[in-house]
Amino acid sequence: MTNTNWDEEAIAKAMNRSNRAGYFETHIKEQFQEIMAPLLKGKKILFSEALILLLIFIHIDLMGYLYTGDSSPRNSSKNAVKFMRKYLGKADKRYEEVGGLLYDALRHGYVHLATPKRIELQDGKILDFSFALAGQRQDHLKVTKREELERAGRVEICRLNVDLYILYKDLLSAMDKYAEDIRHNQALSDTFWKAFETRRQPKKAKEEALLGRAYIRESDFDFVRRQISNL
Repeated sequence: MTNTNWDEEAIAKAMNRSNRAGYFETHIKEQFQEIMAPLLKGKKILFSEALILLLIFIHIDLMGYLYTGDSSPRNSSKNAVKFMRKYLGKADKRYEEVGGLLYDALRHGYVHLATPKRIELQDGKILDFSFALAGQRQDHLKVTKREELERAGRVEICRLNVDLYILYKDLLSAMDKYAEDIRHNQALSDTFWKAFETRRQPKKAKEEALLGRAYIRESDFDFVRRQISNL
């Protein structure tokens, strides 16, 4: 005898997972595409690579949060790299190897220093980065080497080339694979939905706590209070 109650419950859960995946595609992936489309028009860098990379890595940060459900700022980098290695790694296995380096040197480099980090390797060689928007996978994540003249004299520089168009397309592919997993994995679907709902609830911070930060003054809040009092 067929257990119709179980069948109905399973169908309801499958439909719910499918709806959540669709919600992700509409509210995360498609909005990301709308933001990026004018920046990558015709495969020409119309804006600086810094802007393109920041937008890409902001969304990788978001994906790390949605994938793990972990909102702790201490774990945000770890979670983002975890998403990169797993899901971008499905688009190109090289991200499984180099995802952490890309995230730290490019994401942290641009956010904190407004430039990629230049890394001195243990053997003394210098690793730097170059950027293209050619859409050529064979040149993406490829290291080249040449001597360059710097203050200290001629220095051998190794450059890891990042094709921004390929990186963008690989992130879209990763999002597609993640959405497909939401459709079929109940635990992942539940984690995504809880994280998404939590994200829509603004995190509260107390004025006195913010005043404890060296760069915030009473005048910051006085500016707002004066206007509030006149409403």
